[in-house]
Amino acid sequence: MKEAEVVSIICEHLQNENWQFWIDNHLIHRDLNYRKHSIIIGGARPDIYGLNNFKQIFAVEVKGSEDYKKAIGQALTYKSGVNLSYIGGLSSKLNEIKDVAVPSGLGLIYVNEFDETVVEILNPIYNIYPYYLEDIKNEINVLQNQQKETRSFASFGRTHLLNYFSPIFLFDDANEKPKPALLEDFEKAKWRNKTYSEFVSGANTIGLLDITEKGYKLSKIGKFCLEYFNSLKINSLSELQETLDQTSRQKSVYTELPHLAKFLQLIYFQNPDFKKFITILLSFHNNSLSFKEIIDKLILEYPNLFLNFFVKPSAKEKVIGIILKGDKEILQEDYNKTIQEYGHYNFFFAFKRHLVHLGILSSECATYYGKTEDFDVNDDLWILGDDILI
Repeated sequence: MKEAEVVSIICEHLQNENWQFWIDNHLIHRDLNYRKHSIIIGGARPDIYGLNNFKQIFAVEVKGSEDYKKAIGQALTYKSGVNLSYIGGLSSKLNEIKDVAVPSGLGLIYVNEFDETVVEILNPIYNIYPYYLEDIKNEINVLQNQQKETRSFASFGRTHLLNYFSPIFLFDDANEKPKPALLEDFEKAKWRNKTYSEFVSGANTIGLLDITEKGYKLSKIGKFCLEYFNSLKINSLSELQETLDQTSRQKSVYTELPHLAKFLQLIYFQNPDFKKFITILLSFHNNSLSFKEIIDKLILEYPNLFLNFFVKPSAKEKVIGIILKGDKEILQEDYNKTIQEYGHYNFFFAFKRHLVHLGILSSECATYYGKTEDFDVNDDLWILGDDILI
């Protein structure tokens, strides 16, 4: 029996047990009609992962007719990021490794070779607090709630934060709009900044817009945000432009309109990745952090957040390969090279400026405008603000 067949049988059983799960977005699973994931746990990718009916996080390494000894090592790796780690496979093959797997704290999911409807689960020892658990929890949170085209705040361009709130003013007369119609509306409104497509994608990343079959619509968060702007007498794109002008250049939303900035913080915190990143900044218990300290922590403790928050999409598969080989130190040897080849330049430029506008970073923070090869990760300081609302 091939691995994909075993995965399918196990998934059907887990579905009947009301477990919530995703399967690895691997070529061998391409024909399986289950939700996909691309997470890494300790340098390996589980075939199945998610929450059981007790809301405990689990991972399963699945095998077909071979490689069961290898499965033990892979499942042991998953223990670094989940509460319950299993090996799933054919009953006869699992019995051959049971005496090693079970004492090692692993569970087994048996698929009967002669009757595919018979699946039995032997639960493993529960891991109380695995090293990567927070990173994996964040991934589950994103997978449960994601209605976005992209996850990366670091991909935001060099533009004022309020530009990303401009699309919410284009939905007065329609529930849904295709992207070309939104771009045309921007053109008609003569919005000063012409990178309209970027603002639509950015509004989706923040969670202001949801993607539909017809294009985009205001999300619940977007509607709430629009109502708040209206309460401030900001009822149109022209009035939003006036607010943007009031908070541009050396000023910020936080220094000029602190109440608005704090409200926008709450909007941003609805995004699991953003909230987790700010929580990580606060976990240092130090008001002044270097860029190197931040990225080191992401690489070592939050590799999935690092991949989805910092790494540019075109380089994601290459970085996944580096992590799967256990070569994380390569990413830390030369940060200028890491930023240039794998990362978003905007992470320490536009995104950092976003945080200043929100009051999460102090207005004392300088943003970098030079070449990547001249950037000093130790001298780039991120100074936390006094009004972070988490």
